[in-house]
Amino acid sequence: MKRLTVWILFLAVTKLQAQSIESRPSLRAGLGYTHDFPGMNGYTALAEYGFPIFAGFEGAIGAKRADITGFPRTSQVQEYTKATSLDFNLYWLPLRTETSTFKIGLGYSFSFYNIKRAYPLIVETGGSKSTTWPAQESTGHTRGINLIGEYQYMIPSTGLLLGIRGALYKAYTCTYFIGPTLGFQL
Repeated sequence: MKRLTVWILFLAVTKLQAQSIESRPSLRAGLGYTHDFPGMNGYTALAEYGFPIFAGFEGAIGAKRADITGFPRTSQVQEYTKATSLDFNLYWLPLRTETSTFKIGLGYSFSFYNIKRAYPLIVETGGSKSTTWPAQESTGHTRGINLIGEYQYMIPSTGLLLGIRGALYKAYTCTYFIGPTLGFQL
């Protein structure tokens, strides 16, 4: 019962706090480390336009470009994932002050990818077995859910936004992202 009371008070204070601070549209960009699966790492560049929906909530439309490479299965074939995504996100702003904002987001991505993967092929010749790693390239598209957490600091009297974002995104498979963001309020 105490936990429920504390949670309700937290939500009420957050709701009141969010209503007292004016939200404005913003443009943000970021570049950060991306991890696909063991042995596949790279970076993702992102750009996003955020706009207030109502007190305590923000919508955003964005785009991402992921470039992930590695040698996860064999040193003979460098595998890669290159994906471009169009994102539609909704953020809840549970903590917002004049200079700091913490966002929790849920979104949906439409991702267009180009991948190269190596798979083992066991060949038997003359009674001996050997393994080769033929590479396969493919292109396609997928869609999926984004989970995002972001902290933003607004430099007073400038409108500049500095932030750090952590996320689980859809590229070809689910990828993990962490990196800084830079933006400004419009």
